[in-house]
Amino acid sequence: MSDDKFHFEIPKENIRNEKYEKTGGGISVQRIDHTEHGLNLHTQTLKLKEVELSKKDFKYTSDLYIQLETPADISIKSQKQKIEHLGFEILSFSNSNKSIGTARIKKEVLPVFEQKLIEYIESPENIGKTYFSPIEQISSIPVENKIKTEIDFNSDEEISIIINLYNILARKERFAINNTIVEEIKQYTENVSFRNFSNGITSIECTIKSRFIPKIVSEFTTIKEIKANHTFFVESSIPAEIMPNPLKINPVQSDSVICIIDSGVNNTNGIFDAIVKDRINYLPLGSVDCGYNHGTFVASRCVFGDELDSCLGTHMLDPYCYILDVPVFGIDEFGSTKNPSEFELRIAIEEVVIGNHEKVKVYNLSLGMPHPINDFEFSELAKLLDFLSKEYKVLFVIAAGNINKALGDFPSDHFNHLESRIGCPAESLLGLTVGSIAKYSNKNSLSEHNVLSAFSRIGPGADKGIKPEVVAHGGNLVTPYTTAPRVSTYGISADGKSLALDVGTSHAAPIISQYAQQLFDYYPNSDPNLVKGLICHFSDNRDIHEELTENNSKYVGFGEPNIEKAIRANGNNAAYIFEGVLDQENYQYISFHVPSTLAAEEENSKLRIKITITYDPSVNPDHEAEYSNSRISAKLFKPTTGNFMPINITGDDSYNLPWNPIIQFEKSFTRSYLVGQWDLRLRLYTRGNIEDDYKQDYSVVIEIIDDKSNTDVYKDVVSEFGKIYKPIKINVAA
Repeated sequence: MSDDKFHFEIPKENIRNEKYEKTGGGISVQRIDHTEHGLNLHTQTLKLKEVELSKKDFKYTSDLYIQLETPADISIKSQKQKIEHLGFEILSFSNSNKSIGTARIKKEVLPVFEQKLIEYIESPENIGKTYFSPIEQISSIPVENKIKTEIDFNSDEEISIIINLYNILARKERFAINNTIVEEIKQYTENVSFRNFSNGITSIECTIKSRFIPKIVSEFTTIKEIKANHTFFVESSIPAEIMPNPLKINPVQSDSVICIIDSGVNNTNGIFDAIVKDRINYLPLGSVDCGYNHGTFVASRCVFGDELDSCLGTHMLDPYCYILDVPVFGIDEFGSTKNPSEFELRIAIEEVVIGNHEKVKVYNLSLGMPHPINDFEFSELAKLLDFLSKEYKVLFVIAAGNINKALGDFPSDHFNHLESRIGCPAESLLGLTVGSIAKYSNKNSLSEHNVLSAFSRIGPGADKGIKPEVVAHGGNLVTPYTTAPRVSTYGISADGKSLALDVGTSHAAPIISQYAQQLFDYYPNSDPNLVKGLICHFSDNRDIHEELTENNSKYVGFGEPNIEKAIRANGNNAAYIFEGVLDQENYQYISFHVPSTLAAEEENSKLRIKITITYDPSVNPDHEAEYSNSRISAKLFKPTTGNFMPINITGDDSYNLPWNPIIQFEKSFTRSYLVGQWDLRLRLYTRGNIEDDYKQDYSVVIEIIDDKSNTDVYKDVVSEFGKIYKPIKINVAA
């Protein structure tokens, strides 16, 4: 349509690169007696060799995996370059002790290290002291450091565990070590299986008596960790009102498909018959059928939206798109729910994404574990989601999780409780995590309209970044902490005969899944960076309870997405969009233009600029403290008389956590700037085992706003800079 104000595309002519110089270094560690220090290291090395040579996987790996420690007041991170000069590769830093790290050294390099150590000890000038001085301790990795779950080692209780090997093992090594560990475990249990996942992680699943676990860990150097094999849960809705009769299901608006990974969508209930494109079953062992209840409810909100109860008056439902149904929750012959383990869920999601990523871009995960995450700890499922997101250019929309009971006096004690934090897999760095706000309230409700729901789990994420990123309607609770029909959300019951009621972030997530799919449809040549960026950028602020004193973003992220704003400009704004690639050698400057109607001397207008940058870093599953391998820095430059000046943006106007894949900042201007060309400068930083030629995809949304709402900014850009900027070609037939 000619009057549609679709956002502008920044042309490639507006992009320029400038080379920069890299710098680096580290503090020096002093030793009183280098010779004595060297002798201690030599003794430790001999003990290390004795222990590691006896392990059952020693002959299958080319590396030794060890623990290094620096002096208590020195972080091992600050000494990384010096230590690695000796032949070590530091794989990770401890989350609890800054002086401890996990490293590997090739077996063929170990004799070279020992020779250098002898030179350090025996030479008068202590050759190599710069590199040896930072090392306080060399040892095997303690067994207790590898066990990441609470276990009574004296118990005969059988527990389900996951054994993970190091991600950096060569494929040939993984195969041999897998078989060796599995054969060892079979001495204690028959219930064992393993899988080499596509993100490089090898996981062995077994059910075993607790007392055998330390022995197994102690006999294999390549075991990175042991974790509990947690079970995932979904909840059931309550039928409320009979569906109208007759009821017309209109044709779908889009040929696109959203994947619902849940308890199954009933495609024979007269509503979803023509909407479910396909079903791929991954039901847990012992299931005789899908659960249907939760999955059908979630799918109904995904395709029909939040206001599907309007069908009671219209006798019509308007589906947006089709569904790929992936049931992972089942029921047994007695009707009891069969829940998937994390291991089973990883297998299902990996196979579904690899097989369908070309046609399915949005994957809804309205499921989770009822346990809060910890700082700098990522679940194996979250790690896999992040790999699949980047590798296959898909977007996971994930429920933040529910607080199922009052945790203290509401709201302060309740939300300040450790149990209020998001649960797995909502910590996924590249996933889009969704919390809940209320839309309906009454005199007894715990939340007002557009305020954080009492049950909605909150941030921060595992990297201490914003999680959830956005919120949507997921329902409300009433005093003391219970559900009520009119303040809940509506969905469709499994049998299709009723509108059902429920609350939860599970029912907020599918609203965002539809928004994301709409944006993939409107911008068919774009990747998830732009879709995620548009959703986060064009979100309206939402409130938290007055008693909560921290920044709103901890609770409601960037707010509630406004899908119309993500597609079209309104009266007082214009948005520029660019999708680009950064290398490790150059600054990249992105030029955009401010029309003259927003000049500083104009009394009828006031300039505000809002910028959102999104990108998809690769991640390091072996190093959770430094999980993201890349980050982008951003600096805005304004034109002044004679030159461009950098703008300092801090505080509440800026969200820029290093290594987190979303940057957002905004600033209002009243003086000391010129209209015309402005610049945004970006730079890529990397860490970990990143290749020198690694390049980072990103998207940027730059919005020019008149805070006084007196000027048609979009029209002014067209009038003044129409030869530079053209509206993005939108797929309006989506």
